[in-house]
Amino acid sequence: MFGDRWESIVAERGAQAALYLADGRATTFRELDAQARAKKPAGDHVLVQGDVPQILRQLLAGFLHGVPVQLVEKDRVRRIPACPPPAGTALIKQAVGGTGVRRCQFFTFDQIAADVDRLHAALDLGARGVGVAAISCAHSLGLTMTVLQTLLNGVPTCFAPQPFAQPLMDAMRHHPRVFLPGVPALWKAWLMGGVHFDNVSLAISAGSPLTPALERLALEQHGLKIHNLYGTSECGAVSWDETPGLREEGSDLGTLLPGVHAQTDAEGRLVVTSSSVGLGYDERLPQERYGAGEFTTSDQIEPHGRRLRFQQCTGAGINVAGRKLSPAEIAEKIRRASQLDRVCIRGARSRDPERCQDIVVELDLPQAQIDAAFKITACSLLAPWEVPRKWIGRS
Repeated sequence: MFGDRWESIVAERGAQAALYLADGRATTFRELDAQARAKKPAGDHVLVQGDVPQILRQLLAGFLHGVPVQLVEKDRVRRIPACPPPAGTALIKQAVGGTGVRRCQFFTFDQIAADVDRLHAALDLGARGVGVAAISCAHSLGLTMTVLQTLLNGVPTCFAPQPFAQPLMDAMRHHPRVFLPGVPALWKAWLMGGVHFDNVSLAISAGSPLTPALERLALEQHGLKIHNLYGTSECGAVSWDETPGLREEGSDLGTLLPGVHAQTDAEGRLVVTSSSVGLGYDERLPQERYGAGEFTTSDQIEPHGRRLRFQQCTGAGINVAGRKLSPAEIAEKIRRASQLDRVCIRGARSRDPERCQDIVVELDLPQAQIDAAFKITACSLLAPWEVPRKWIGRS
C-alpha cells in the first residue's frame, strides 16, 4: 500500500529534495511528509486542484490518510460523481477522453501504481534525473510522469510555472539531468523558441500524434530524440517508441509496454488489457467495455506484433493540442451565451499538425450575421482553448 512505500522513501531520502521550484528553492521529502500529515482531510474526499506544488501536497495528504482524491484542472469546476466511488477507490479523474463525454474515472491505488511503475521501469526514470512538470499535472501524462513518480518512486519533480521557452529554461538550468514530458504543440513551441536541451536525458511526447517532421527537426537541429508515448487516461500508458532513431511513419505508436496486452475488436478499435486499467466510469454509455482489467479505446489501431500503428479516432472528442474537449459542453456554452437553439460542434483536422484538430461550429443563423460582435458574445462563456476556429452559418 501507499503508506509503506512512502515511509520507505522518506526514510531513505528524507533530507533530499522532492520538489524544486523554478528559482531553485526546494522542499525535501521529510518536509512534504510533515506538511501532509499535519493536514488531515475533512470530508469524504480530497479535491486535488491547483499548480504542481498544491497538487503534490494534496495528493500526498489524501493517500496518507486513505481518503479518495479527485483530480480537477485548476480552471474547471468539480464534477460530482454520478454514483458513489466503488470500494477501494483512491483516485478519481474527471476527463473527456475519446468519447467526447466528460465523466469521472475511478482507480484503486494498485491500478495507479501499476501505471507509474511500468513507466518508471520501461523509461528508466530513476536514472534520468529530475522530472520537469511544464504541462498540467491534472492531466494523466503530467500526473504519471512527474508528481506520482515523486510520491511512489522518490523521483524529484521540478515545477515550471509557465510552459513557455524562458520559464522552462529557468526551471531546467538548476539541474544537470532532467526528463521532459510534453505534447506536440509544446514541443514545437520549445523547438522554435530556442530552448536549450543539453541537460534533457529523455524527451517524451504524448496526447496527440507526434509528426515525423517535428521529430526530425528535434534530432537534426538539437540532437534530441523525442519519444512518442501512447495511452489513455482510462488505462494509462500503452506503448512507446523506444528507438534512438527516427520513425518512418507518424502512425507508428511504438511497442507495447511490458505487462500491457492489446487486441482489436470487430470495429478495429484497440482493446487494452493491463493491471493499470481503472475500475470504470461514474456513468456508462451503451456498449462500453471499461473495468475488470480491460478497456476498449475509441482509437482504431492496427497491431503489428507488439508494435502499434494508429489509423483514426472514432470518438466524438475533439483533440486540440493534446487537450481533449467535449463537443456537447462547448455547444451548450455557446447556446447559453448566444440564445440560439441549434448549435452543432465538431472537430476537423487542423492545418497545423501539432494542433491536431480545430473546433468547427455550425449555427442556424445567416452567415452574414456571424460577425465579430456576435462571436465575442457567443464565446463569452468559453475557455480560450474552446473557441471555434471555423464558423458556419446558413448561406
